[in-house]
Amino acid sequence: MKKILILLTSILFSLPYSQDSWAQNQAGAEGTGQNTASVNNKEPYYPLAYYDPRLRLKKVSFVRRHADTGKGELLDVQIELESRTNKPHNYSIYVIAVNERDAQNDDERKLVPYPSWRPWNPQADKRIVTFSNIMPVNVEPKEIWGEEAYNKKQAEVDKMILRGFEAEMGEPNFDEYMRYLTENPAKALPFTLYGEEGPAKDKILVHNYTNQTPEEKKAFRHETLKDHSYTLYSNKYQSTIITHHYTQYRPNFKTFNKVGILIFDPNKEKNNLLVRRIIDVGDLKMTY
Repeated sequence: MKKILILLTSILFSLPYSQDSWAQNQAGAEGTGQNTASVNNKEPYYPLAYYDPRLRLKKVSFVRRHADTGKGELLDVQIELESRTNKPHNYSIYVIAVNERDAQNDDERKLVPYPSWRPWNPQADKRIVTFSNIMPVNVEPKEIWGEEAYNKKQAEVDKMILRGFEAEMGEPNFDEYMRYLTENPAKALPFTLYGEEGPAKDKILVHNYTNQTPEEKKAFRHETLKDHSYTLYSNKYQSTIITHHYTQYRPNFKTFNKVGILIFDPNKEKNNLLVRRIIDVGDLKMTY
């Protein structure tokens, strides 16, 4: 009984100290800028989309086709949207297509295979982006990582090359791309989802396609084809957005296998992400 009383007494005396210590630690974190609620007065990253009853994503489909230049391929992402109101509303959209794979390097394991006694390979779980294409405009890795982080990564690559390894500067991973685009919606493609009135004649079809010049037709070239990134069809209560993602043929060619879609409400300062969809395309067959 005495032991129990002594134990209870010690716990009661330690509670005020624990509360004071916790309060001091919290104050210290806030004072040094380590509080998770805000870093440099920037809103915390929130990747989930907020439901908007005015907008419905009906369907997403894909077409893989040859480019008419014969030098590459195009992945068309067709997004069908429906308006649930009779008034027009403005939105904006990003669509990113990437080729993603694990970080295993088969060439490094030709002489010394991966040990059979070790069941878990950390490189198999790590995902890297081989190449990417963003609609409406591509983003450089330095802009996503920041100059300081970019220079550190470049220095690491240079050290690996000096040590005799085959190393090169890669791209941000898919999560880094999605985070950057979510936090920077200003560069997204603006579009209008119409209601009962419908679009004007010059707004039914909107695109950034540039036709071949007479010289290009004679030489069977189309230099501006890779810059054709979107086509918008609008009607009453519905719109179809087709994004075009070009990739050039090269040795050991791989095509896009993952797509991310982000739709924003540009009129909202906070919680403006309305649609966030990530789709594994897989080994899509050539359509034409």
